[in-house]
Amino acid sequence: MDADVSRRMPASVSFVPFAAAAVLAWATVLVGTSIEWTLYAIAAALLLLSCVLGALRAMHVWTAHYSGTLTSLVFLAAVGLLRNSAGGINSGAGVVALMPVLYIALLGEGRRQLYMLLLGTAVFYLAPILIVGPPAYPHSQYRAALLTVAVSAIIGVATQRLVASVRHQAVVALDRERMLEQVNTLVRRLSNSRQPRIDVCEAAMKIGEACAAVLYEPIQGAKALRTTAIVGVEAEPAQLPIGRRCAVTDAFRSGWPRLITEDVEAEVGSLELWRASGMPESVLYEPIMRGSEPVGVLVVGWPARIEPTGPRATVVALLAHEAAAVIDRADTLVELTDLASTDPLTGLPNRRAWDARLQQALSAGQRFTIAMLDLDRFKDFNDAHGHPAGDRLLKETAAAWREQLRVGDMLARLGGEEFGLLLLDCDRGSAIEVIERLRKLVFHGQTCSAGFAERRDGEPCEAVTARADTALYEAKASGRDRTCMSV
Repeated sequence: MDADVSRRMPASVSFVPFAAAAVLAWATVLVGTSIEWTLYAIAAALLLLSCVLGALRAMHVWTAHYSGTLTSLVFLAAVGLLRNSAGGINSGAGVVALMPVLYIALLGEGRRQLYMLLLGTAVFYLAPILIVGPPAYPHSQYRAALLTVAVSAIIGVATQRLVASVRHQAVVALDRERMLEQVNTLVRRLSNSRQPRIDVCEAAMKIGEACAAVLYEPIQGAKALRTTAIVGVEAEPAQLPIGRRCAVTDAFRSGWPRLITEDVEAEVGSLELWRASGMPESVLYEPIMRGSEPVGVLVVGWPARIEPTGPRATVVALLAHEAAAVIDRADTLVELTDLASTDPLTGLPNRRAWDARLQQALSAGQRFTIAMLDLDRFKDFNDAHGHPAGDRLLKETAAAWREQLRVGDMLARLGGEEFGLLLLDCDRGSAIEVIERLRKLVFHGQTCSAGFAERRDGEPCEAVTARADTALYEAKASGRDRTCMSV
């Protein structure tokens, strides 16, 4: 049910009992009363007109801004004529004039409409005393008329405030329900997100109708907080020492959210971020918890003031609650992926990553050269110095080689002491220069042999690799400590 439906409900529900009470008033006034039938008939016609107008309004056929007020004024005129037709003040029909005030208040009309009707009610009670006078309307009724108008005003204003409060709560509840549905949908999507930090911030902005969202996470052994995601703001990443007092660090240290709506500038952690986001009037600092341990702070800003218990703050709290699990899951998947494609000893890509990278270069139509490098007499080195020394040789050599490569090139450990080198868009002379530079960076007096092959047009990766392997065997057979090129 949307907010429009919630606004319409009072009109359709309240019209029926009011119409029934009006008909009852017209029927009971006939009992024991001398009736002036012409006025009675006109009053009945006006009553019918007000009922028709009320029905049209209840069915949303007539939706003019002052439709409820006009209907009520017509009803007041009908009651006034009914009272005159039955002898004036003694007819007992005057009490029915209170119904339009309650009707307008229940409809949730604006204050202006209510005041217009209260003015009409005052005219209803006071005008006959001034114009007609005794005996039908004795002057002694002034006090009763004034008190009735005052009571009508109190009833109308109080009822209107109550209806407005209930309606506001209903709209807030509907907004909260809608936002919760959106959160559930987004959390399911976030579980497969490749950029969970950005997506969490975007979700907070979208569902919470905010102007900016920033995620802070600890770095440097939890001695500082750094922005790891910024959405809705064009700004450089910011860093805050944990010891600095501001709303970000307070929320992180305490594990409790903080909503700042007063003197925001004095509380924000980064004035640059706050100004770049348009200097929002409300900023919520929601800690992200892993169990009882804070692991970050989600900062969300709104251009206007929001309520601490409103749906916007609630939805950010729910997103922050889910964010830790989502980010942990994504980080774990990245870590597992890295482990599955990384050689644990040297930290270089392994054969699985090597094969995937070759296929990627082939699919992209890139020119490339493949080189195979093998440490000479590595088994003899292991036998002479032990396997720990052999592991150190591999690690030190791999680290030195990796520093010599361009961005985009790839060095992988393919097994044992054998390494693969992928050089992109590299001519023959440059390839030889790179390979020779690597061969000279082998430690502990050891040497290295290498063979390389340039990919030919239309040649698959397996064939290029096989030619590079053949060239490596040729270098080994020719006395080692050299580079051979595939013919």
